[in-house]
Amino acid sequence: MKRQIKRISTIKNKMLAYSMVIIVLMTLLSVYSLTVINTYKSQIDGMFDRNILLADTRAVLDKVDGELVSYLNSKSSTSLNLYMLHSEELSDKAVEISEQVVDFSEEELMLLDIVSMIRNYLSEANFAIDDKLKNDVESLSNRYNDTSNIKAYIIDYINELNIRQFGRNAYNYLYMSRQIEKSNMINIVLIIDLILLSIVIVYTMTSNMINPIIRLSHSAEDIAKGRFDTDEIIVERHDEIKILATAFNKMKNSIKTYIEELQTKAETEAKLKDQQVENLQMQSLLDNAKLYALQSQINPHFLYNTINAGVQLAMLEGADRTSEFLESMSRLFRYNIKQIDSDVTLKQELENIIDYYELLKVRFGDLIEFKFIIDEMATGLPMPPLILQPIVENSYIHGLSSREEGGVITIQALKRESHVIIVVSDDGIGMSRVTIQNILSGKHESQAAKSAGIGMRNVIDRLELYYKCKDIFAIKSVQGEGTKIVITIPIDHLNFHKAENRQALT
Repeated sequence: MKRQIKRISTIKNKMLAYSMVIIVLMTLLSVYSLTVINTYKSQIDGMFDRNILLADTRAVLDKVDGELVSYLNSKSSTSLNLYMLHSEELSDKAVEISEQVVDFSEEELMLLDIVSMIRNYLSEANFAIDDKLKNDVESLSNRYNDTSNIKAYIIDYINELNIRQFGRNAYNYLYMSRQIEKSNMINIVLIIDLILLSIVIVYTMTSNMINPIIRLSHSAEDIAKGRFDTDEIIVERHDEIKILATAFNKMKNSIKTYIEELQTKAETEAKLKDQQVENLQMQSLLDNAKLYALQSQINPHFLYNTINAGVQLAMLEGADRTSEFLESMSRLFRYNIKQIDSDVTLKQELENIIDYYELLKVRFGDLIEFKFIIDEMATGLPMPPLILQPIVENSYIHGLSSREEGGVITIQALKRESHVIIVVSDDGIGMSRVTIQNILSGKHESQAAKSAGIGMRNVIDRLELYYKCKDIFAIKSVQGEGTKIVITIPIDHLNFHKAENRQALT
């Protein structure tokens, strides 16, 4: 017994020793290579960070100046909005540049000068915009000349810093290249040595164990083919291989018994699986039934409002405008009846909102204005019908109808990499935080809140049931400023329908 333990321990110790040698050498080689790579990588990254920052700053400066010129020439609100956006980005770049200053060398003092000139440039540009609004042509011309001069100085400083940085980086790069070549040669020598050592170790280990393992492999092939009546494997050596052969013989007999038990168990599991499939089918039917029930709740309210508007119009004027009104209304009815039992796309929902807007124009004239900001890549999103119409209806009834000056309802749809964002916003009277919580929870304290909340809760329930996820609906509102409804829909598991006749909605 002691002799057997000794031999087993000898094989085990050899295998551990061989393995530890390889592991230690591989670890040392990996740590050395990783350390060298990370060191040079960080140095190279640091070499060009400031150049990249300066290049980005100049690009943003050009954008700001371009939008400023465009606004001063055309007084376009779009150019003004883009100018404001890019000016904020330019201010952020100025902050990043100031963070680069750690001492007061000549180059870093130039960076501080650039930061100061950027701030002066933005200040003069804002004064120029004010002069444009005041139609002060003389002051505007002086302000714009000042901004142009400041921009020229900023570009000169950036160019000077880039030239200095590139010269210093070229010298550092040549030095690091020579160091990397030396490191590569050391790595190659170490890898070759490690390969040779591994070959020697593997050859020694396999020579001592290969013969008994071959016999085990032949027996394993027979078992793999379903032949469990093979002869027992007998090993004369008193080491781990003998233990392996004994365990193999026991395993063969156990597998034979286990397979017989599995056959019986498989029959039972097949019956259980059939029952689970039936349960899943039943759950799917229940989900569909709940979806259709929720969809049907919205029709009476919608039909009442549109028909009421048509009656009012018929009483006020002749048949021509009433005909146009009823034509738009008929398209809405046809959409409701046709699509209620099927999926639609976001494009169809937006077209329905356009018809709905035509009704509101007849009813309210120019008091209610609609704006559409639509990403065409998002229009193929599949969704349940009658999602946007209740939200838009609540926007004008509860947000804008009480305002004599009317207001604007904006509908946006944006496609991102993993989700689509739909936003319906208005500049109406807004709502309190309590009202928002009541709508989201389905609780209502007043009749007005109840009227708004039932429709919105219906939309929330149908979205969550359709997309099989929660937290896709959010309400943001400030009393006196307006309300924003944000729907965030994940699209990883959805397939977009192929949209035909893609056109921007304006």
